[in-house]
Amino acid sequence: MKDEEFALGLEQFAYGLLDPLCRTNPSQNIIFSPLSVRTSAGMLRMGATEGSVTAKELDEGLRFGGGNLQEIAEHFGTVLKYYQQCQVLKMANGLYVMKGLELGGQFENILERQFHSKPMEINFGSEQAASIINKWLESQTNHLIKDVIGPGVLTQDSRLLLINAIHFKGNWSIKFNESDTKEEDFFSEPGKPVKVRMMRGSDSFSFATLPKLEATALKMNYSACNLAMVLILPDEKSSLTRLNSQLKDTSLKALTSSMNLEKVDVRIPSFRAEFQQELSEAFKMMNMSRIFGDQAELGSMLKSQAPLSVSKIIHKAFIEVNEEGTEAAAATAAVISLRSLPVSERPPKVFHANRPFFYAIFDESHGVLFIGNFNTNSLQKSKKCNTCTSKNECK
Repeated sequence: MKDEEFALGLEQFAYGLLDPLCRTNPSQNIIFSPLSVRTSAGMLRMGATEGSVTAKELDEGLRFGGGNLQEIAEHFGTVLKYYQQCQVLKMANGLYVMKGLELGGQFENILERQFHSKPMEINFGSEQAASIINKWLESQTNHLIKDVIGPGVLTQDSRLLLINAIHFKGNWSIKFNESDTKEEDFFSEPGKPVKVRMMRGSDSFSFATLPKLEATALKMNYSACNLAMVLILPDEKSSLTRLNSQLKDTSLKALTSSMNLEKVDVRIPSFRAEFQQELSEAFKMMNMSRIFGDQAELGSMLKSQAPLSVSKIIHKAFIEVNEEGTEAAAATAAVISLRSLPVSERPPKVFHANRPFFYAIFDESHGVLFIGNFNTNSLQKSKKCNTCTSKNECK
């Protein structure tokens, strides 16, 4: 499996996951890290019985293509090692297994060597289990990802928990001037404006008009790690829902390669968004259901033949975009410095994000790390946050 194949598979998986998340959370801000989710699910794939229906489902659902187990594992190792060099990125992958269940030697080996994750035993039925896992996550993310596991999520019947977290804080290569930020109307729905803090700037950015998508695109670079944010704004006659349905046939790498460096009048909201969700239903909607039931074939995971299935796949994400840059949990950052060209006689292009839009943070070589839909200026949680049992637990 080559870098471009891994990156393309990651992007296809991202769009595949975006669809059920949008369907179960209509008109909400969606934010998640495809790399983080795919890495954790990839660890599970390492424990699936080779040639089984479970393995086939995961290969197809996670978009691993035709690569064999070792090739997939080695490529994850290469990608994770690559991102470890990015000082503004903190990434943690965890696999918890019920105490008393001994892992298979090859499975444990691959996790430690390629996924940089040592499986941890735990008694899911204990009162301390959720606290132990949450504290581990905090320690792995500089105390920025908290309280992912709510009370009542783990039980004595739980056997396996996949959990992931990424934190990133990076500055724009071309920053916005805070004094230029003004309150403006944002149309979450046509004819129903709400006020947002709209950042303003005019400089040279990569820009493209996308007639097939009925949208325009803007690329904004970060000042570290060769990452960039791409924003895709549907035309006024189109919608974010329509754009999302077309993205599965789009390559971000191809899209960005078609961009031109232009003088652009940019207006985008300064915003914060948070999203937490248990992903088992989304995985089932992506035809990966066997791992959650009695027929799960995870024979390479344990030395014994004790039955094992996945109880929860939990993901939490947070992002803040402001004049300086971006801070995000379940995200990462990048930069390719582009400075102003000589002033052109032509009027600048316009990118005025005063309506719902799509955005992604990605690396051109290794693919998309972070995907989101911005629909509203309020900080919202998912209505389908099945990891919580009361209104006060998802903070």
